[in-house]
Amino acid sequence: MKRLFGPRFHVTLIALAIGGLILGCGGDDTTGPPQPLPEPGQLRVTLSSSTPVGAVMLTVSGTGITSPAASGGAQVYHDVSGSTLSAVVVGASLSGEIMKFTVPDVKQVAGYEISVEQAAGPANQPLATSGISVSVVQ
Repeated sequence: MKRLFGPRFHVTLIALAIGGLILGCGGDDTTGPPQPLPEPGQLRVTLSSSTPVGAVMLTVSGTGITSPAASGGAQVYHDVSGSTLSAVVVGASLSGEIMKFTVPDVKQVAGYEISVEQAAGPANQPLATSGISVSVVQ
């Protein structure tokens, strides 16, 4: 039986096959790493003030806000329109967590902005909003 190809041909063929496998596994992936899944849940609104607060009117902006609810014995009156939540939170003395709301992804907490529109003390006296700090936290 006569050999058609010599040992050098077989070595070359194997080297080409291995090279093709290596190139086929190369870094052509342009999709990047997989995106993390959204984590639906609730974000909290916290309030701190050097003077007692009995009522506060807030505006929260961000996507997918639903189901606002009062915390800590307060009451909340709200309206959600598009990506804006307008709420009035009333209580004996508002401090700490005063409200929560549901969002599609709690990991996107930085995408929610909050501001104090008006505030009143426990005896319904107007308060300067500059002395009241509110934030949205996870």
